[in-house]
Amino acid sequence: MAEIIGEKYGEGGVLQWRGIRGGTREIAFAGTQRFGLEITFTFPEKGQHQTATYRIGGDVGSNGYPPLITDEYLAVDDDVVFESELIAPDDPMHLRVRVRKGGQGRPLILTLLRQQPILSQCVDHARVPSASRERIRLVIDLLPDIRFLDLHPDSMRQASFPGQIVLGDRGENLSSVLHAMCEHAPSKQALLAWLQELTPMDAVDVAFPTDQIGRILVNLVEADGTHVSAYSASDGTLRFLGILAALLGPEPARCSFFEEFDNGIHPTRLHLLLQLVEQQTRRGKIQVVASTHSPQLLRLVHSSTLSNTSLVYRLAGQSEAQIMRILDIPEAQRVIAEQDLARLHESGWLEDAVTFMNAEAL
Repeated sequence: MAEIIGEKYGEGGVLQWRGIRGGTREIAFAGTQRFGLEITFTFPEKGQHQTATYRIGGDVGSNGYPPLITDEYLAVDDDVVFESELIAPDDPMHLRVRVRKGGQGRPLILTLLRQQPILSQCVDHARVPSASRERIRLVIDLLPDIRFLDLHPDSMRQASFPGQIVLGDRGENLSSVLHAMCEHAPSKQALLAWLQELTPMDAVDVAFPTDQIGRILVNLVEADGTHVSAYSASDGTLRFLGILAALLGPEPARCSFFEEFDNGIHPTRLHLLLQLVEQQTRRGKIQVVASTHSPQLLRLVHSSTLSNTSLVYRLAGQSEAQIMRILDIPEAQRVIAEQDLARLHESGWLEDAVTFMNAEAL
């Protein structure tokens, strides 16, 4: 838990992942001691799609105690795989875990550590039934397919070794992911087509020169043969390349989150960004969640995307933010038909509407 919330370094001091923003003191809401996360998702099993719900609760730690698990739960189609409870106060460092064996038999009772998620402790536990282990392994394999991408140009300007085909959360390995895309003609053609639409320069190709230790760095090649390396490319170009790599690369995540994903993109190119995301998600294999403050971007949103667009707002005098689908705001559909969404965002109509709605509810 300490490594998940903080950060982890591998052999040779290589950073494997950065800490969660806010650290242990602010991962829980409003200074509280505990937090909880729950997700519901589908996955294939025996030729059918199953629905799983996974929940994990944590304590941020204090008085010398590290962050610890408080509760954890996994169910597939309402069939509980495992659930846990505290043994405290006599044993503050362990959880009692009930693993269902299937059928009407009594559950298996395990005592496991609180410093590590139950998922990763049960997956290879000899006493856990094989059917339960298999379901847990499926969930563990799927969770990395939920990616939170906070692309940083400095990270994307770093050379990387060929074969590293998963884009890092901050855009690490950009060059090697793009290199892998260019190994296949169709994906290279798609990359170049998007790149030529995006950049004002006449980029006709990409190259990947190698340094003395075998790392590669992407170069944009112009029609006259000029090479512009990632070191010199603009932040907006790199961020767009990062989004291309995330969505079109060899191993795209099933669900990607982008914060302020239009950041650094020229206003005249925002339509390309939306077009890319809408095209890829329309195929039904990936999901994208993105935040923005940009009225220009909202002006370009397709009607099919609008139905999945939500407002995040915070009412006066309340500490928590709330989320509401825009088309669920009273009169929103009629008003949007008369005035575009960007105008409503710029004028503050959306915030005013939810404020009046909540005032009437009281």
